[in-house]
Amino acid sequence: MSETADRIKEFRPLVSAADFDVAFHPILNTTTGDIHHYEALVRFKKDAKRVSPYETITFAEEVGLIPEFDLAMATKVVNHLANIPDRYTAAVNISGFFVGDKKYVAGLKALLAKNQWACDRVLFEITESSRMADLESANEFIQVLRKDGYEVCLDDFGAGAANFQYLATLDVDVVKFDGSVIQDAQKVAKGRAFLKALTRFCRELGVDTIGEMVDSPEGLEFVRECGVQYVQGFLFGEPNTNILSFGKMDKNVEKLFGKKPTRRAFG
Repeated sequence: MSETADRIKEFRPLVSAADFDVAFHPILNTTTGDIHHYEALVRFKKDAKRVSPYETITFAEEVGLIPEFDLAMATKVVNHLANIPDRYTAAVNISGFFVGDKKYVAGLKALLAKNQWACDRVLFEITESSRMADLESANEFIQVLRKDGYEVCLDDFGAGAANFQYLATLDVDVVKFDGSVIQDAQKVAKGRAFLKALTRFCRELGVDTIGEMVDSPEGLEFVRECGVQYVQGFLFGEPNTNILSFGKMDKNVEKLFGKKPTRRAFG
């Protein structure tokens, strides 16, 4: 308990001061190599124990501090996008466990009201979606964002049967297949058929698909064959705090897709 209390004391001022960096990772069209957007990922500056960002975020969720962090992260991403060319678009993560938190919702609405241009350059990605208890309330929140012009992605899809209930209840623009689903599907004989069925199901609902953890040319070819429309992985570079640096990956993308990448949109 003492250790938890100490970590909370360290985490709160870190969030208040926005004392963290944002790294960006590209999401590309599997057919053309065009960059649709970048996922915004946190990188903490100070961490004596060298724990991973995922571990720190999980801790924040467990102690109820994630709404404060999610809002600080959204603010930082919006401010960053405001100062770079408008061809750059980024996805901001929202924890599904606290998707209806009143303080977070109020803060996010205020942020977006001040930056109405952001609807063309910011997407929202619901993470830890398996932890959403009240799907009806979550959908109401999602539809407020979509009504204001923001696309919404459901993360961690395919890892459990409950995902079908999520798509029946939640109206979203895109789902991201969990990396374990993509990698496991490549290992077993039925994997290809399973992933093809999932992508077909999403397509019939008018929902686009992203496959994550695609780290090899073979993985890229696999998701293409399965009908996944967008892709994310180390094959296209590691997350980088300088979003402008991804222009340097053009040669690698050109090799994989036969052309230089351009940008946007779903559909």
